[in-house]
Amino acid sequence: MATKANLVQEYPLGVALAAAQRRTLPSVLLLRLQRSKTALLGLTIVLVVIASALLAGYLAPHDPTAQNLSKRLLPPFWMSGNMEYLLGTDPLGRDILSRIIYGSRISLLVGLCSVAISGTIGVFLGLLSGYYGGRADSFIMRLADIQLGVPFLVLAIAVVAMLQPGLRNIIIVLGLTGWVLYGRIVRGEVLSVKEREFVEAARAIGAQNHRIIRLHILPNVSTSIIVVGTLQVAHMIIAEASLSFLGLGVQPPTPTWGGMVADGRDYLALAWWVSTVPGVAIFLTVLGINLLGDWLRDSLDPTLKL
Repeated sequence: MATKANLVQEYPLGVALAAAQRRTLPSVLLLRLQRSKTALLGLTIVLVVIASALLAGYLAPHDPTAQNLSKRLLPPFWMSGNMEYLLGTDPLGRDILSRIIYGSRISLLVGLCSVAISGTIGVFLGLLSGYYGGRADSFIMRLADIQLGVPFLVLAIAVVAMLQPGLRNIIIVLGLTGWVLYGRIVRGEVLSVKEREFVEAARAIGAQNHRIIRLHILPNVSTSIIVVGTLQVAHMIIAEASLSFLGLGVQPPTPTWGGMVADGRDYLALAWWVSTVPGVAIFLTVLGINLLGDWLRDSLDPTLKL
């Protein structure tokens, strides 16, 4: 009887293929993550932002809404040597570092919740449009075309202006106006998947349409949904910051990154850090999410071999 060592020597390719097949998707993703420096950088940034949002009460050195006019517009520590306010203060004497830490809560909450709403609506309509076709497809796609005819941010501004600005309304507006991308991508994927043999086989044995969509089509388009959702979180963070900058987002004194940028626009020549520091926070957060999203797109590409 051949031993395991002899089998490995005689059939090295077969053993390697068997080992590769035993790898689970999470283990493969973890291996690829370790090999990608840009993905690790993006993951590190995202984890830091998440930790700041969850532990804001412990990490913030000062009350983010406490005003002290005697210490207004203090420069960062590398300019003043003042370690009490590491990133300086704003025109009302509030600590910028504390406001950035607490502002990460708003940005992540808006980004994640709005993506959850828009993703749910878009995926549902995309599945319905792509699988059933006909009048449902025509109606949904014409609705998407109409919404695409109006720029996303302009539409969000118009809707928020009619409603009362606030956290809940911002999440609802961004969620309801962001479904088109999901719907169009999922529809295209479904049009391809529903013609494959395993779907035809499910129909042949009498499987109902909702069961085919749930068990056979949705899992095969889920990778695209994950990638798009990850990248859209960054897009929603920018949209929330833009609305807050215009005064249509979460209202003061709640700290938001877009609102902090707006607070310092009249002091750029005198105190550039008031707007620049929260702007850098937005840039780094969006960069980290995009790097992670690009890595997910490449790693979950079905054309790549696991």
